[in-house]
Amino acid sequence: MSDPIRIFITGGTQGIGRAIALRFAREGAMVAIAARTSADLDAVVAEIEAAGGSGEACQANLRDHGSLEAAVFRAVDFFEGRIDVVVNNAGVVEFSDFEEVTIEAWERFLAVNMTGPYLVLAEAMPALRESSRAHVFNIGAQLAANPMKGAALLAATKAGVAGLGRALHADLADDGIRITTVLPGPTDTPGLAPWKDRFASEKIATPEAVADAIWDAYHAETAPLELSID
Repeated sequence: MSDPIRIFITGGTQGIGRAIALRFAREGAMVAIAARTSADLDAVVAEIEAAGGSGEACQANLRDHGSLEAAVFRAVDFFEGRIDVVVNNAGVVEFSDFEEVTIEAWERFLAVNMTGPYLVLAEAMPALRESSRAHVFNIGAQLAANPMKGAALLAATKAGVAGLGRALHADLADDGIRITTVLPGPTDTPGLAPWKDRFASEKIATPEAVADAIWDAYHAETAPLELSID
């Protein structure tokens, strides 16, 4: 039996994160998922195992460094010391006019959408260096470059994700760690559901389309620095 891919996914219990978990599970991967709610984690781990993979629940709050440290430690232990893929998927999606943005909302977006991925990678880097094909996927958004009304928080933090990806590529490409910022358009996820009417005139992608694109990018000979998905 071939050595399975070992993949760690934040926000792995719904939407894009769950779709990625199941896409890799169908290929026999070892999948560790992080999210806040233990019941949701257990349900998706059962789906992972039913799909043919092996799963591990890593309860975590992206706003809590200690919680993330423990989640990555649990994943690395499950993977026996090596991570092949990290997907920084968890994020906040909300829309409000700039003058309605509160300091608390600004800090929450920064904590989850920006600091969370940094903390995950800071903890996961030693295990990524144990892989011969390490790949980090950070989930950004197309609207970071073309924001719509009410998207200041989302556009600013997702633009930061794209900037982080370019900087990571500059720092890590020579070490063989591949970096891809995934840029979906509007995607049919629970997070987008309350705001779906804002995208009535646009094509809505499926989480499965994003998961398929990530699977293909991981296996591509040359990794795209940015991966746009419509």
